Amino acid sequence: MTKASPTLHPLRGADSTPLWLQLKHALRDLVTFDLQPGDRIPTEVELCEYYDLSRITVRQAISALVDEGLLHKQQGRGTFVLASRLAEPLADPEHFLLSGFDAEDPEHIRVYSVETVPAPDWITAKLRLRSSEQVHKVRKVLSPDGYPAAFRTSFIPVRIAPRLPQTDLSQPLYALVEKLYGVDAVEADEVIEFITADEFRAGMLSVSVGHPLILVERIIYSGAGEVLECSRAYYRADLFRLRHRMRRTEEMSQPRRVTVESASVGAGK
Repeated sequence: MTKASPTLHPLRGADSTPLWLQLKHALRDLVTFDLQPGDRIPTEVELCEYYDLSRITVRQAISALVDEGLLHKQQGRGTFVLASRLAEPLADPEHFLLSGFDAEDPEHIRVYSVETVPAPDWITAKLRLRSSEQVHKVRKVLSPDGYPAAFRTSFIPVRIAPRLPQTDLSQPLYALVEKLYGVDAVEADEVIEFITADEFRAGMLSVSVGHPLILVERIIYSGAGEVLECSRAYYRADLFRLRHRMRRTEEMSQPRRVTVESASVGAGK
């Protein structure tokens, strides 16, 4: 049975709104409310005829949605709806470190490699180690749909968790350190950057060199201020988005006194 064609949404926007932008909004509504991942949108010719628009205008609207990750073009086949990007939480009420990789289904995570190595200089600085110290280097790959979507490389000082490689590394590493060695993680710094894949990272994620990635670097500290772990997670930017719920605390709700000082302008300038 042939699937019925969806009803196209009307153009919307003020008279001053460019036609390509009005069409982009209409196509976004179509993709969001009427189509499913994998469905093909109407052809450029069909859109031109329906909206009485030029081919250039239609292509501009479609290209904008391709750039935003809502659509993708297949040569000779048409333009199709992409699956929604996975929303990675930046924080979780159950544990302040339960986010990203640690919040994923363990069945989707595989330990790619484990080795104990002398700490590279940049890790020595981040973990506040002596130059001769060794670290456990653990790399995990996240494959929620059977293909690599992200990977994380973690470094943990050997002196903190000497027998870590002999444990079940499918669990979050911070949880293993807490449980096995009695060192609580109480604070962490996290930095998020947008980068492009070099040859190694492209190979790990089965993408082309230059593919956009989200880099999340995390450094975890104990209550005594000791650095427990440094990790760098690389997420495919076309498959993930970062989500964070913010709540105003009671302290933030208290009125603040703002002092405004006037500056004199004159001869002293």
